[in-house]
Amino acid sequence: MKHYLLALQAKKHGGRTHELAMRFNGAESDILDFSSNTNPLGTPFDFQASNLDLKQVVLRSTERIEQYPDNRYFELRQAAAAYLGTNISADNIIPGNGTCELLRLIMETVVNEEDIVILASPSSGEYRHIAEVFGARIHSFTTDELLNLPKMTLDRAKVIVIGNPNNPTGQLILKDEISDFAQKCAEHCTLLIVDESAIELVDPDMSIAEMALDNEFLFIIRSVSNITAMPGIRLAYGIASLHLANILNSARLSWNIGVTDEAIGLAFLSMEGGPHSEYLRRSREFIKNEREYMVKRFSGIYGFDPVESNTNYILIDVKDLFLDSLRLSEGLALHGILIRECSDFFDGNKRYVRISVRMREDFEKLIHTLDVVFAETSREDAREKLEETIEHGGSSCAGRGTCEYYPCHFTGQDCTFCFCPFYACEEELTGGKWIESSTGGQVWSCEHCTLLHRPKVAKMVLDALMADGDTDDNIRRAWKEIIEPLL
Repeated sequence: MKHYLLALQAKKHGGRTHELAMRFNGAESDILDFSSNTNPLGTPFDFQASNLDLKQVVLRSTERIEQYPDNRYFELRQAAAAYLGTNISADNIIPGNGTCELLRLIMETVVNEEDIVILASPSSGEYRHIAEVFGARIHSFTTDELLNLPKMTLDRAKVIVIGNPNNPTGQLILKDEISDFAQKCAEHCTLLIVDESAIELVDPDMSIAEMALDNEFLFIIRSVSNITAMPGIRLAYGIASLHLANILNSARLSWNIGVTDEAIGLAFLSMEGGPHSEYLRRSREFIKNEREYMVKRFSGIYGFDPVESNTNYILIDVKDLFLDSLRLSEGLALHGILIRECSDFFDGNKRYVRISVRMREDFEKLIHTLDVVFAETSREDAREKLEETIEHGGSSCAGRGTCEYYPCHFTGQDCTFCFCPFYACEEELTGGKWIESSTGGQVWSCEHCTLLHRPKVAKMVLDALMADGDTDDNIRRAWKEIIEPLL
């Protein structure tokens, strides 16, 4: 056993709807998945203008199910070359069972133990994972640092991997900038791998695929699975010089793509217009409009700081939210909504989540559910923080910009009992009422409630909550025996 493999662990991914359904004994179809970064417009087979019939394509592919595929995949490679246009030929194409297989193939072909592999940070955990499988030493730099690496660093590096656009930030590197960097890598005999898996959902004209034809140190990865909203088919392809492509096609696994995946890929790659087809053009337009709407909505929620993105997902900084990224994602999961918790992208820092573009009605459900999660979490935190809150008295000064539980509380309010265990009680006799929240929905406001700000009342409630027995039963008992008589 290679010693460096002992510490490897499988990487987590988005799109685990089956796992969530099993966890909560629900239907997978009921889960809203904002964690996977696929095309929100649906598959090309669902797009009426494409005139593609998925059932017919699949049925025809089954006619060959008793035969081995042609392991040269010549027809598929021809279709990919025609899709890309320019001067790319079938001989420049390497078919792969998803982007990870292609990345593993190129690493296996090039990387030896102790070679230096440089990665953009943050970036997909698969880049690091696959490089570590072959014993590489990993160095990480931000995208800006990476594009300006000194000559000495380029000389020492065997491989550099960069996503364009980047996952999870959604940052797109302009064509001129990444072209210059590719040329610099070639001058230092450093292999540059550019993962363009989502570039058709941003701007296909930013691709540097054609550069690979005359550059022995450039390898481009493109995906069919994600840009067509069909992650269930595992299909991608690489673009390289004739010399490198010949080596990789000789080294890859034979029959690495099944007949059905191949047939679906052929249908997509043969669509009129290629990367500029009506299907992809409309997809880009939809993504841009919905992304801008999402950024606007999230920017209005205290504690959410969306990072500027060019693609079909948004990275959100939640460092100022009273929930960390793990608690936020788990809270939403309890309501059947998946978002991508991103601590694995950021060395364990629970500061970021990634949320993908979906249909407007799905997004509005996410926004509404945030209010529910905030209220539920406030109630859970109350159980832990009640005693501390009472002990410190009413000296706190919470407000719109500082209170963790805004908009429950407001500027100038005495927060002796900030963590109300009865929130949201929905009892107007307390002085509370429904208001518009910062997320755009209705939220229960405690602005005019004074009951729980009376130290004697707070102390009685606290004693009731601290009694032996189930916490939820204690809360119900405290409301009935202490609060109701005061109303």
